[in-house]
Amino acid sequence: MAMAIMLINADPGKDRKAAQALKKIKGVSEIYLVSGLYDVVATIRRSSSEEILATVYDKVRGLSGVRSSHTMFCLEA
Repeated sequence: MAMAIMLINADPGKDRKAAQALKKIKGVSEIYLVSGLYDVVATIRRSSSEEILATVYDKVRGLSGVRSSHTMFCLEA
């Protein structure tokens, strides 16, 4: 199983809406509203890194309220 941690910047006032939308995406397993440089942190677990990339590009980045993201692939768990 492949895993990635995604750091998300939301449009002002849209962090909660983006977090709620993330809950509906297959493979997104944990979501946290955070303070600091990013607004939302999410973990993505899929069967391969290619599936994670598809989730990030096709699902997460297109969500309303998501301004930018940074994805970190986990090398070991």
